Amino acid sequence: MRHTVSFYWDSEMSLRKSYAAVVQLLRTQKGLSQAGLSGSVTQTHVSELEQGKSSATVDMTARLALALNVEPITLLALTVASHEKRTVREALLAALAEAEGLGLADALLPSEPQALAAPSVVGARKKWLAVQELKERGLSQSQAAKELGLPESTLRRLWHQTNTN
Repeated sequence: MRHTVSFYWDSEMSLRKSYAAVVQLLRTQKGLSQAGLSGSVTQTHVSELEQGKSSATVDMTARLALALNVEPITLLALTVASHEKRTVREALLAALAEAEGLGLADALLPSEPQALAAPSVVGARKKWLAVQELKERGLSQSQAAKELGLPESTLRRLWHQTNTN
């Protein structure tokens, strides 16, 4: 079952405005002043966030959530629910269903990105492996070049290369 993300972007109801409204709601509900959040963010920045004049980074959202004594996901779920004009329960259930569909609902996820090889490196490795396979099968350089559609000069280089980095 596939779920569709349904953000809509118009000038009257931006995600930034929903975020502003939620931060203001939580702050006032908890009886905090803008300065009361200043341990995590400056009062000026809180004011700009609440007016929708500034956006928050993921790190800032985590600091604000800590200052508001809520989970960062709660702050984001409230924002998305506000933006999409649905309940927080609906937004969270949709997110959970989507995570389950991806097979990630109960998985421990990486906390840092992996170093990935550049596409050009991956492509070069595939060519080298293809050349080595044909070499092992006993094809000549000329035959291998024709089968792979490579210039003979490229094939010769890959033929004699011992490994790829």
